[in-house]
Amino acid sequence: MSVSNTLSTASAKPRTRRPATRRQKRDWLFAAGFLAPFMILLLVFQYVPLLVMARNSVYDYSLLNPAAAKFVGLRNFTDMIDYDDAAVSFGVTFLFALGVVVFVIPIAFSLALFLNSKLPARGLVRTMIMLPVVTSSVVVATMWSFLLDPSNGLINGVLNIVGIGNQPFLTSTSQALPALIAMTLWQQVGFGAILFLAGLQGLPVELTEAARIDGATRRQVLWNVTIPLLSRTTLFVVVIMTVFSLQAFAPAFLMTQGGPQESTNLIVYHIYNSAFIMQQAGYASALSVALLLVVLAISMAQMALLRSRWNY
Repeated sequence: MSVSNTLSTASAKPRTRRPATRRQKRDWLFAAGFLAPFMILLLVFQYVPLLVMARNSVYDYSLLNPAAAKFVGLRNFTDMIDYDDAAVSFGVTFLFALGVVVFVIPIAFSLALFLNSKLPARGLVRTMIMLPVVTSSVVVATMWSFLLDPSNGLINGVLNIVGIGNQPFLTSTSQALPALIAMTLWQQVGFGAILFLAGLQGLPVELTEAARIDGATRRQVLWNVTIPLLSRTTLFVVVIMTVFSLQAFAPAFLMTQGGPQESTNLIVYHIYNSAFIMQQAGYASALSVALLLVVLAISMAQMALLRSRWNY
């Protein structure tokens, strides 16, 4: 037999996988032991409740008497279409999310540019913009309720000094939703700035230096180099802020109770109101399933866009 035939015969033999050593098995056991508590908590407190919510969405029952649940099929979902409350609540929530995203992106990007520069007081500004992010939403909503109080709030006090007069921020159908957007913007803009700052610090310095050598101004470098390179970061911030806004609850619950005239009836507050106030737990579960599908659709859109041709 020739050498070539011997080599071909040897290469044709399937490679046997080495059995795991005792140390590898021990490492796997240690990893499984560390992961098990988290996986159990995730299963018990997230995936099991999701399955229960999906099951409850096809029943009509009250939380005061859950044993009297009656199977109604898809009637809870058809009621969402037949009645206007779900459509109005989703519409208000989408407007709220749109307002938050439209204002968060440019302000957060501007703050990130400032924090990425060598200007003084960066440490102070970084602390100031991160304090609202780590503060509880309940505390922030309560604080802003005092600030926007129509009679003796701090903001109305300043408006009186300049001669504008008191404004019914939280009791006006035209001002209540913008007031909630302003509060959420104040709280979440720091998180967006940190994400943009991470993106800026990850950009290759060679590209901006090459653009400056070629004679580009700072504005041209920002518009033609920096912003395109931050396409994925911008998309990520948009999706994160949209999902956060769709799940907002504390502002509507603590500041306006969904009013006036349902102008701030955010979908999560509407779910809470349907389940615990109106005692329509099955209908609230159907609303939760619809909200989950909307959030999943946004996440899938993010994944599709992130897989696009933006290879910077």
